[in-house]
Amino acid sequence: MYATRRVLPAVCLVAALTTAACATSTTADVEPPTSVPTSAAVIVPAGQSARSAPGTGLTFGENAVLPADAFAETGSLAMYTVTGITPAEGVPENTTRGGAPYYVYVTVTSLATRAGAAPGVMGLSASADGRTPALTMSPDPGLAKCPVTTPPPQMRRGESYATCLVAVADPGQRLRQVIYWADTTGDPALDYKSSPVVWSPAGAPPPSAGSPTPAPG
Repeated sequence: MYATRRVLPAVCLVAALTTAACATSTTADVEPPTSVPTSAAVIVPAGQSARSAPGTGLTFGENAVLPADAFAETGSLAMYTVTGITPAEGVPENTTRGGAPYYVYVTVTSLATRAGAAPGVMGLSASADGRTPALTMSPDPGLAKCPVTTPPPQMRRGESYATCLVAVADPGQRLRQVIYWADTTGDPALDYKSSPVVWSPAGAPPPSAGSPTPAPG
């Protein structure tokens, strides 16, 4: 599921925008873009891959093993490699609505032993604090640095595709992390909403999203 500052119905989150405004974002508080990898060369290790536990902390470029379908927690697994997040330019104003836009780059790799539907990216969102999802959605057509990606109709184990998402920060926020926060089950072992998997810049892994803040000594 993609996310907003408040959780939206899934049907709103997965709908691609079909009308692009002529104006682009004019938010004053915009960071300059940075150079991040837009894809990763992923090698699937031999044997069965274990699902990443809620609260797992990763650096950009590392892999998480998560449900291929966020709404089928007991279904097939896939490998997700978030390679980076960067401030964006040229995103239409009707997308940003006064917020600051970012691009999120992720490579998705199938772990299925038989050909099946390509894994999706539902459940991935940018985040300012490693816990709270920011508005994250499919890109508008025509963004050179964040093209619309159509996954293959079917994928086998080891096959990958790279894609990009657009995230929007609230005024005054900086989006530095990417989280997987899908909430599809009552099983605490699969409760990624309370304790997301988090990708952060190298050298700054976040605390477990589900861990309480230590009390002052």
